[in-house]
Amino acid sequence: MLEDAPNVVTEDGLRQLLAQGYSAEVVCRTAAEKRLNAWYGSWYVRAIGPAGGDEKIVVTSRNYIKAREFKTVAGLVSFLSDIGMRTAHIPLEEGGRSLHQLPEPAPAQQG
Repeated sequence: MLEDAPNVVTEDGLRQLLAQGYSAEVVCRTAAEKRLNAWYGSWYVRAIGPAGGDEKIVVTSRNYIKAREFKTVAGLVSFLSDIGMRTAHIPLEEGGRSLHQLPEPAPAQQG
């Protein structure tokens, strides 16, 4: 089914693309608001090719192609951490975007 939808990628596919130099772009779909001690909104993630031309939306599964939606900042940060990010920059305004790239591997220590 994913062959029929070349502009989408699963979480596992995203991991592979990130290892090839892609970036993960967080897009704010609806503005965030703070309720008690948590931030709520709507975000989705896209894989952006190294040259910027190839874009794929992260979907929930291979069988049911629906954009993976994050409703809380905590959920989004957990996802970013799970795919290998060490920092998270979360846009809070509708339409806001922020790029994330895997950190460079630490240089080998000589000794």
